[in-house]
Amino acid sequence: MEPEEMDADVLRDLLWLSRRLKPIIKSQPVPKNKGPVTVVVGKTFDEIVMDTQKDVLIEFYAPWCGHCKKLEPDYQALGKKYKGEKNLVIAKMDTTANDVPNDSYKVEGFPTIYFAPSNNKQNPVKFEGGDRTLEGFSKFIEKHSTKLSLKDEL
Repeated sequence: MEPEEMDADVLRDLLWLSRRLKPIIKSQPVPKNKGPVTVVVGKTFDEIVMDTQKDVLIEFYAPWCGHCKKLEPDYQALGKKYKGEKNLVIAKMDTTANDVPNDSYKVEGFPTIYFAPSNNKQNPVKFEGGDRTLEGFSKFIEKHSTKLSLKDEL
């Protein structure tokens, strides 16, 4: 076999393999999600956060982070407040145990919070400098929401 032919064979084999290989995503097991805040893991990120039928507010946290622990009661209250909104998901993801499989969601500190509007998942809105309370998060959601039924009543 000539070297040119071998190179073509190798390239064909590599192309065949590249179409069948899936990236490895670090992920905890998929949770049951019965509480007011949806737990996202690496394997469910696309299914939950990138769902174009729903707006999603997602907190990327670390279990050891003091700011994240302080935020937890208000974030749980936020989940309870919007539990009846079928087109809004309040979510969180432990990024020490899960990969974030989308480059639009950069996590450079904890907590990092994004709002992923249903109509523009590749351009999430980062929660920055706002009041990290139930009221502060509610205002942020109501400002950026595309499908909030309460918004129609305001």
